[in-house]
Amino acid sequence: MMNLVKAGAMTVALAVVIAPGCNKVETAEEMVEGMVLSASLDGDGQAIQDEGTKTMLAAKDGDTYQVLWKTGDKISVNGTLSGAVASADNGKKNVDFTVSGSPSAPYKVLYPGTTSANVISLPATQNYVEGSFDGAAAAAWGNAVKYGNNYGVRLNNFCGILRLALNGSGTLDRIEISTLGSEKLRGSFTMTTNSSGFTGAFSGGTAGVLTYNCSGVALGASDKYFHILVPAQNYASGLVATIYRTDGVFMRLRFWKDGHKLANNKLVEFESREFTPGRTEDVLAINSLTAESGGEPTSERPGITVGVYNIKMQENRSGENFDYIDMDRADVQAALGASIAGMGADIFGINEIGADNMPGKTNDIKAMAIAQGLSSSDYTWKMDYPNKVSESGNFFSGYTYPATMYYANVFAYNKNTIEVESDGYVWLCNDEDDYWSSAKDAYKHDTGRHTAVYAKCRHKVSGKRFWFIVTHFDTYYGNDDGDNLHNVKSFKIFAQHLKNDVEDLPIIAVGDLNFGSKEDDKTTDCTNYTELTSYWTDVYDKVKADGNMTDYYKTYDGTQSGSQHNYYYPFITFTKNHPDRRLDHIIYKNSSSKHVIPTSYRTIRRTYVAEDENTWCPSDHLAVVAYMTFD
Repeated sequence: MMNLVKAGAMTVALAVVIAPGCNKVETAEEMVEGMVLSASLDGDGQAIQDEGTKTMLAAKDGDTYQVLWKTGDKISVNGTLSGAVASADNGKKNVDFTVSGSPSAPYKVLYPGTTSANVISLPATQNYVEGSFDGAAAAAWGNAVKYGNNYGVRLNNFCGILRLALNGSGTLDRIEISTLGSEKLRGSFTMTTNSSGFTGAFSGGTAGVLTYNCSGVALGASDKYFHILVPAQNYASGLVATIYRTDGVFMRLRFWKDGHKLANNKLVEFESREFTPGRTEDVLAINSLTAESGGEPTSERPGITVGVYNIKMQENRSGENFDYIDMDRADVQAALGASIAGMGADIFGINEIGADNMPGKTNDIKAMAIAQGLSSSDYTWKMDYPNKVSESGNFFSGYTYPATMYYANVFAYNKNTIEVESDGYVWLCNDEDDYWSSAKDAYKHDTGRHTAVYAKCRHKVSGKRFWFIVTHFDTYYGNDDGDNLHNVKSFKIFAQHLKNDVEDLPIIAVGDLNFGSKEDDKTTDCTNYTELTSYWTDVYDKVKADGNMTDYYKTYDGTQSGSQHNYYYPFITFTKNHPDRRLDHIIYKNSSSKHVIPTSYRTIRRTYVAEDENTWCPSDHLAVVAYMTFD
């Protein structure tokens, strides 16, 4: 029950005259003594909405939006409820209310009517009303005063209104309003009182998100208007509206980031915005544009965190002096799990999974990560891929794993941010004469031991789609040919197949690509790496070239593995100033019209103290992480 004006225009007060008298009021049951209150809303207005049970917003008259009574409206005086507005009075500005009994001064009047004398309750969820607001949250308060034989009251609106204008495509589900400070938007607010009644101050409320339910509202070329009621108070750091479509995609609008005191008689109209998935914008009130500097929105591209981790090289190979990291140790397991959880990735790959690393097995890598803080409910793990031809002939059916399995590639993703539409695997070929089978549905299965596991993904926030691949190449033995180069070439053909024959989307690939030389300390990239980057872009190189690499990662830039006869060095000693020893990579290839852009790169360095009292990493590799934005 409020009369509101657009922010920045002259304030128009709402006056409701209450004229009590001691009258007999007949009901269906009996005749009772009652107080008749003639409540008047100022001005003329045309009702927009005929249905509903609360007051409604009327058509705009100049700078004023008028509010009219609705069928079912009730007020209260000192906690005593009035009768309801009859259907015959729907849409009127003058309605007689009847309050039973004889309230005593001070006359504290609340709308909507409540049995409490000084508590206003705002719902946690407001509902969309076309052209108006949810009257359940249209709260007002006032103190009636006596003049002559009559009584009068000036009702003050408890809330102001945010009016958002949106256009675009898709069907909306809800808008979530959050404060960027500590202000409350919903719950029970206690009105401060003294001997004269309400003082205008209030306290209380409930922390949390205010939900505006607009499920089923379809956006189009013309603006749709959403009127959201929030308490009139000072918003020290502003508000943010997160607008969700029914498919889970959302957009954020931020306003008043420098603080704003919302008056209780204001409807603030904000600039029209096209719904753009994943976009965050600062919006300004329409009438305030000339007072602001610039007026241009800011944009934060949507993005994801991508990671990869080669977890082990456990076996002692015949004739080669490789040390052995005991994954059965609790401290090694804790460091491994902390490295995976510490990536904070939306999607990540893991290399060199063995049969004992599968769910429920002795060294369950998923359980290690969960034990160190990775959410068990948010992440989905995709581990159903073979790694090499096995005598068992039964790789994953019913989680029966081959005993020889130790080069498998798996991935996991946060299902809150990523949807996997399809996934599978192909074999990388070691035969330079036949990188791709004639059927073009897999690489040759009878050569090589490595796979490329792939997934077609959709980013839920932005709706952007991309390919994600996790792979592992054969070791580079210091010569620019061999199986590593064959892996590079077959991997390129597979990527071209995805883009040309399946769907042309950006590709993000991760894995242990094994380019570091273990035979010497040469400081130049090998030819195999040059061959790879003729088709792919290395995230490390891109971030470094853009000047976004921190000094820490410039100095210690990646993996721990790869020199002479011993794979295990303290990472500071081993990787310092040796880019040739960077084995683990995140690479990408953009489509002709859709792009990803790397903006940061880092490594995760969880350690444990080994039996020799030196600080070691739990694997001969370090987890590598990058942040990639979508255009």
